Amino acid sequence: MMWWLTALYAPPLNMTWSDDASLVAVQRVLDADVTVALNGVGNGGGDTIYRLREGIERFLITDINNPAASASAQSEIFVMPDAVCIKPSDFNHVPGGSNVLYMDGHVEFIKYPGPAPVNIGVAILTYANSM
Repeated sequence: MMWWLTALYAPPLNMTWSDDASLVAVQRVLDADVTVALNGVGNGGGDTIYRLREGIERFLITDINNPAASASAQSEIFVMPDAVCIKPSDFNHVPGGSNVLYMDGHVEFIKYPGPAPVNIGVAILTYANSM
């Protein structure tokens, strides 16, 4: 697991998981959007990383006057990929590629190297965090 994910799920030392108030506090933190310090690295080029939830694609579309853009946005926003590696032989699928889950629920196989999230940048980031 990546270190920053572990930090999100690790409870403070004085908190017990049997305490209902503590569980509510953790849920509130995990359900919140995150504001990042660097401008332009959040979703849609902003400074906020939005929690994955129904309707969030409206913050990522550029043409707000097009009602069909929201439906097409769900089919273009990836939620999570299969393992992405530097060496094609390390992939879960031969000849080197990943299944990618999209927000509308469909899964697509993308060969490596391809578009995000099956590209060299994600592969290097994943490799660096697995060490």
